[in-house]
Amino acid sequence: MRCDGRPWGVLAAVAKGLLILWAVPGQGGRSPLAPTVPQTQALVRLMAEDAQELFSFYEREQHLAIHNICRTNDPPEWLQRPAKGPWGLRRLRRPMIHMEQALQDIIRHQRDLHHPEAEILRRLSRTHRKVRALLNNLAGLFPAPSPRPGRRPLPSPAASLSIFRQKLQGCQILWSYARFMAERSAELDAGSRRTRRRSHRGSRPPARP
Repeated sequence: MRCDGRPWGVLAAVAKGLLILWAVPGQGGRSPLAPTVPQTQALVRLMAEDAQELFSFYEREQHLAIHNICRTNDPPEWLQRPAKGPWGLRRLRRPMIHMEQALQDIIRHQRDLHHPEAEILRRLSRTHRKVRALLNNLAGLFPAPSPRPGRRPLPSPAASLSIFRQKLQGCQILWSYARFMAERSAELDAGSRRTRRRSHRGSRPPARP
């Protein structure tokens, strides 16, 4: 507890909220602004932390922690590493489009099982908003060509799956998503460190003869 009576948890939550307002242009009542690369990178880091918190809560709340059955080593194809080349921000669009669809399906299923004000629905909706925010930022940074006519929507899980199977499927997707975002955040941090080192070397005065 701080000497002024405010716990560190409250201060951390306030700081995170301010960072979200900065990382997502147009939030908090501000006029919409074009996103920047640093804002989008900051949002990815926030999403990595949020994804891990959501998975841990979902795993406990759904009683799926036994034997780590959610922690699959076979993530969806759209969350797997490409055959070659780095990810970069531009390549996050496709995984996020799929993740937005997956979250909609998980939320729809959980709404059938919980009260509308349930904590799990609040957390899922919060993550869904962050995914949409990242998609908006990516669209601002890397405008995509107009979609081709006749594009089919992404497939949703079969409604015939049992309740347990739907819970497990959602948990495995959230686990894969948490690992994916942690890797992307780590890559961004490593890239930032390399950039700072190059900048530091470039700013050194030339050696005297």
